[in-house]
Amino acid sequence: MTVTNVTSCESDVDRHIQNFLSDRNNSWKVIGLDIERTFVQDSHETEENSKKKSRVAILELCDGFTCLVIQLPYLDFIPNSLLNFLQLPDFTFVGIGIKETVAKLEEEYGLGCKNAVELGQLAASVMRNPNLAACGVGALANVIIPLQLSKHTSVVFSDWGRKNLNKDQLKVATANAYAFFKIGAELLSRSD
Repeated sequence: MTVTNVTSCESDVDRHIQNFLSDRNNSWKVIGLDIERTFVQDSHETEENSKKKSRVAILELCDGFTCLVIQLPYLDFIPNSLLNFLQLPDFTFVGIGIKETVAKLEEEYGLGCKNAVELGQLAASVMRNPNLAACGVGALANVIIPLQLSKHTSVVFSDWGRKNLNKDQLKVATANAYAFFKIGAELLSRSD
């Protein structure tokens, strides 16, 4: 069972990063990485001419046992433990659309990621099926691991920037990051 921890506290982030680093159960050192976005009004636009743009609100990290949900806008500062963790070459951070995810994290919060792996491309290579490169998390989960993910379209487009996330938001955040971890760990174990 995966435990979900939601935080906007730097010391909590530090503690959970330390747990990820000392986790002997994660021998592959794989971390599922995902983000959730919220929409904000562009401050340079007038009210009647307003455009909404997305901004990263949530960073999710999962090692299969713990899913850390970090509310980035509510942090007073980005902890060094998080900055350093994402740069560790020994860990593989996996996700769908991870190049774009990492680019958004870098642009908005200065969070770079040294070893980010796109699950679709990894699946296509390991499974020798180029069609898998374009698959989403649900399709990959069905093919790679026995995991059914339910679609929560209304939750995906909900307000991720609010301080108190609801149960459905936490389920979606945890499910995606956990699925990324499981798919990544399985594929990396098959590739050796």
